[in-house]
Amino acid sequence: MPRNLEFKAKVKELKSIERIFADHGAAFVDDLRQTDTYFCVPKGRLKIREIAGKKSEIIFYERDENSPAAMVSNYEVLPIIDSSLKNFLTDSLGMKVIVEKERRLLKMKNARIHLDNVKGLGEFLELEVVSEGDDAGDAELIDGLKRIVEPFVIEEISASYSDLVIRNLG
Repeated sequence: MPRNLEFKAKVKELKSIERIFADHGAAFVDDLRQTDTYFCVPKGRLKIREIAGKKSEIIFYERDENSPAAMVSNYEVLPIIDSSLKNFLTDSLGMKVIVEKERRLLKMKNARIHLDNVKGLGEFLELEVVSEGDDAGDAELIDGLKRIVEPFVIEEISASYSDLVIRNLG
């Protein structure tokens, strides 16, 4: 199962953060409108990600929910071939929550930089390094990227957007 190291923070001034990353060599990849539908499962997280203008995918991931803000996740991603899968999973497992976001995706080395505006929650930075087997190097890259934007971080987050949306609804 592939894995990644992730850091997430509530931030201010996404445009300034993007400029700073660009000044450090990050490349713009895409603007994405994403809707993640999470389902009730006994372990891990299961979601369907719908991306405007692109193919949908189903994602399963597990991570230590009690870890510090930089989290290691094991995950699987599969393309969705049958559009009725979302209804099937909703009927069979139950829908947990829907998270809607607008994401600007940048890339720098083997890091994906997500500048997210999450509906009902605000602006977030998510750093994701797909593991290449060098945990120390991956953590070092995350730490270096965090230092670049430290003045814009309001709060480090160790929860999924789905958890934050559920807390917001409650």
